[in-house]
Amino acid sequence: MAKQPGKVESAEAAKYAALSRDIEECRQEPGSTLDMLHAVQRHFGYLEPQAVGMVAEALGLTKAQLYGVATFYTMFFFEPKPPVIARVCVNLSCHLRGAQEILHTLEEAAKQQHDAFEVEEVMCLGLCEQAPALLVNEEAVGQVSAEEALAKVQACVTTING
Repeated sequence: MAKQPGKVESAEAAKYAALSRDIEECRQEPGSTLDMLHAVQRHFGYLEPQAVGMVAEALGLTKAQLYGVATFYTMFFFEPKPPVIARVCVNLSCHLRGAQEILHTLEEAAKQQHDAFEVEEVMCLGLCEQAPALLVNEEAVGQVSAEEALAKVQACVTTING
C-alpha cells in the first residue's frame, strides 16, 4: 500500500504546529532551552534540523549553539530512531543482578524483530536499589528478569505500532 502524500504532509504539519505551541509555552520561562529541545524530540523522535531551527529562532540563538548544548546530553538523538528504546543499566548493581542476560535477550529480540526497537547499554540510571533496571522509553522498570524486560518492551512496541 503506497503512502498517501496528503496524509504524510498533514502529519508533518501537525508536528510543526504542535512544536510551535510548545515553543510559545516554553518561551516565557527562563532556561527553557532543554525543554524546547525535548519538545522537538518528543514530536519528531529526534532533533529534526528544521525544528531545531524553529527553536533557535525563538531563543535568538544559532542552530550550532543549540547543537552544542544538545551534544552534551546522551538522551538527545540526531537521526531518526525506532519509537521504542530500551536502555539497560550495566553498572555494578545491575550487572550483579543479571543485566547482561537482559541486555542479551533484548538485543537478540531486536534483531529478530527487524529493529522494531533499539537497545542501548548505559552505565547508570540511578536506580541501583531496583537492580537490574532499564528504561523503556522514559519509563523506569526495575527488579525484572530478562523475560519480564522483554515483555515490557514488546508491550510498548505493540502499543506504539497499534
